Amino acid sequence: MKYLLLMIFFIYCSAGYAQWISQTSGTNQNLYDIEFLNENTGWAVGDAGVVIKTTNGGINWINVPNPSINAGGILVSVEPIDSSIVYVVGGHNVILKTTNGGQSWIEIRNGPFGAGYGFTGISYLNKDTLWFCGGNRVFRTFDGGNTLDSFYTPAFSTTDVYFKDIDIGLIGEEAEVYKTTNGGVNWFATNVPDGGAVIFFRKLAVAENQYAWVMGNNGTVFKTTNFGDTWALIDTIATGGFIPIHFSSAMTGWAGGTGNRLYKSTDGGFSWRREQTDTTSLAFIASIGFINDNIGWYVGGVGKVYKTTTSGQTIVSISENNVQLPDDFVLYQNYPNPFNNQTKISFNINKAGLYKFEVYTLLGERVLEVFNEEFHPGNYSVNVIADKLSSGVYIYRIKGNGIIKSKKFILVK
Repeated sequence: MKYLLLMIFFIYCSAGYAQWISQTSGTNQNLYDIEFLNENTGWAVGDAGVVIKTTNGGINWINVPNPSINAGGILVSVEPIDSSIVYVVGGHNVILKTTNGGQSWIEIRNGPFGAGYGFTGISYLNKDTLWFCGGNRVFRTFDGGNTLDSFYTPAFSTTDVYFKDIDIGLIGEEAEVYKTTNGGVNWFATNVPDGGAVIFFRKLAVAENQYAWVMGNNGTVFKTTNFGDTWALIDTIATGGFIPIHFSSAMTGWAGGTGNRLYKSTDGGFSWRREQTDTTSLAFIASIGFINDNIGWYVGGVGKVYKTTTSGQTIVSISENNVQLPDDFVLYQNYPNPFNNQTKISFNINKAGLYKFEVYTLLGERVLEVFNEEFHPGNYSVNVIADKLSSGVYIYRIKGNGIIKSKKFILVK
């Protein structure tokens, strides 16, 4: 009797085939931030003074020369205000501004190399009113950077900043978040309940100017529903090595880190599932940016840029089992059936090859493509989420090696 050590994949799928697509950035330098104005226009920055720009959703990325290389060229954050005005900050005291889409730059601050702390975060209300943070300082400007005010000297290095209006804002400081209600003149600790652990918050994620999240480098996630007045520890994603956290709405967010690991939440951060990312890359993920819950990008080590237009592809878990090699190609009835929202479907593959799993209406309209990929002989299960389908009877079908198997399931909402 033959046995196989089989990897069984449990995959969550929604309408359409979801995936992350690699884009050609034109650089192999580490990229630390990516921000998009809309579906087409975006910017990314990184080591060696790299500034890249796209006007077609990342199909092409254009290198944008800038003077930051004079100060060491470690660019950490970018903030496009509109198609013309963009701010960039980075190490060695760099704050740059362009008012013509990168054709020329204004050096608000620019080194020299080794001069003072670097800047790591930018927050803006309009083209003239901004805050910059980094090291033991927070700067404010009301005139587009011509003058900078500084009222506060933090005890620890600041990492990110976000203002919801002219008075109320948050800054991240290592293992604490501070809040101001007077435009940054005074700040007070919001007492994130980290239990005294030595963790580091690199990014602030904010949605609807009310909900905010921070994530420690150890994978702990904290959330506030009242813009920092109170916080709660809501989940620990996995082991350490985490860097950015980003929410595109109050419910949908992403977290990334080392080894090209990316996780997604659809319940406001209370649970996370790992995304299917490029297995050939072990680069770290440094920044995640979405313009809505479906369309987004992430960047990281060695110039990697990835895009999704379908909210990504999530793998719930991967387990290994000793199972007998199947003799037949079998598709089993889903369970439960009828079901509400999600159901599990098992199948046996007896010959290696390309297999496609789809869901159709009774009129023959395809409404889901669960997968279209190579499989080795073995026993598999998929957990299909049908949250975008209406109640009714559907046909699910698996096809490969000249054989088609199909069954019906009933969705009741």
